Amino acid sequence: MAMDKGIGAWRHAAQCVLLVVGLTYLMIPFAASAPSEQATYGSTRPEFVNPPGTKRIDTHTHFIPQFYAEILKSKGLDSGGRAIPKWTPESHIELMDTIGVETAIISISTPGARLPGDDMETGRKLARELNEYGHKVTVEYPGRFQFWATLTLPDVEGSVEEAIYALDTLKAAGVVLMANSEGEYLGSKKFDPLMEVLNERHAVVFVHPNSVPFAKVPDHVEDSIVPEFVMDFLLDTTRACANLIYKNVTGRYPNIKFILSHSGGFMPFAAYRMGGALSFLTRDTAMKTMGALKSFYVDTALSSSPSALPSTTQFMPHTHITFGSDFPFAPTFGIKIATSQLDEYEGVPAEKKQLFNYDNANSLFEKPLSHWRSVWKAAAAPATEENHDEL
Repeated sequence: MAMDKGIGAWRHAAQCVLLVVGLTYLMIPFAASAPSEQATYGSTRPEFVNPPGTKRIDTHTHFIPQFYAEILKSKGLDSGGRAIPKWTPESHIELMDTIGVETAIISISTPGARLPGDDMETGRKLARELNEYGHKVTVEYPGRFQFWATLTLPDVEGSVEEAIYALDTLKAAGVVLMANSEGEYLGSKKFDPLMEVLNERHAVVFVHPNSVPFAKVPDHVEDSIVPEFVMDFLLDTTRACANLIYKNVTGRYPNIKFILSHSGGFMPFAAYRMGGALSFLTRDTAMKTMGALKSFYVDTALSSSPSALPSTTQFMPHTHITFGSDFPFAPTFGIKIATSQLDEYEGVPAEKKQLFNYDNANSLFEKPLSHWRSVWKAAAAPATEENHDEL
């Protein structure tokens, strides 16, 4: 009966997507005219309780400054078919405290800073504003936030300039790159100047899916309503992963660490097929190609279900899995369920989950996040020669 009620609401709303998480049905808006809050149906799960002593670092979570939300609204833009949710630092911290997140590394999701109709300089200006806002949040809430810097690909020159500024001056945790930028996938040789800068700095790159360029279905075609975030996002990330290996970016720039969103798309599930095919194309040994696939990091955002975790934990090194929530694009209720699924998963022992939740992310960087917690607390105090040197 609850399911019937949920389907009825789906048909009535016509602007939402039904997401099944465990035994709970979530109504998630994907159009600007859809309800701003999700409805829930068929829930059989008790209230979320964070396991005692569990703390997490969230590598896949987003921020949406009000000025950015207004720009997107003025252009009629969404995020891969998902309506732009409301976000504040305070609402984010409330979620973090509920699920035990000590530090969230926030990023701008698709469509990023290169917006349709904008010229190159407008994109560069927006990226700078977003990064300075991310830095501001990091300093104002010391220890709770860090940020992935937004760049402007396929504008390589602007991306190089912004990466240097964000990493060297703003002390961003790393950069977020879309799997494809206006149809140009990561791995493109056009992007090599940026990869050189990132490699020199031993940067961490968070790879986030974008609208898949070849997945557009003409509006007149029946059943073209399924939004991209439902499934195309997974393909976008997987294709970027494959292209980074195919174009030997992982080999030519070994100091870059790549985190793939949503458990790497479907890469862990399809790794042996992908590895074999890529080995044939590149003429590398299968062992080398499989090693390249295993060199990636992945996050658990919306990927800790009973069907997803076995593939991820069977293929990926347990030191290469990080926690992700996908807040605020994933609703709080769904995040609680997904986090409980990770906590309750019996396929790995508790000490491995500590790696996933905290240790792996903390060790990703040249300096652990604990270092930056003290730095930003010092930054909030009057400047001294000592705390200036820490930067």
